[in-house]
Amino acid sequence: MTVESLLRQAEALTPDERRELAARLMEAEPADDAPVTDSQLAEFRRRDAEMDADPSKRLPWEEVYAATMKRLGQ
Repeated sequence: MTVESLLRQAEALTPDERRELAARLMEAEPADDAPVTDSQLAEFRRRDAEMDADPSKRLPWEEVYAATMKRLGQ
């Protein structure tokens, strides 16, 4: 059994079944309990405020995803 063979099988599921499968897989994964540092929280808040101040800087998810895939060569 490989990830690729499981993916092919999952693609045959209905959308509801795929969502259920994804949810179950996520539930089976231990939570990432790494603490957020004060500097990370401050950076998050700064970026959040920047986006609130100028919504034109926001990008649609599709653009972000495409740019990331391009950078990764995929």
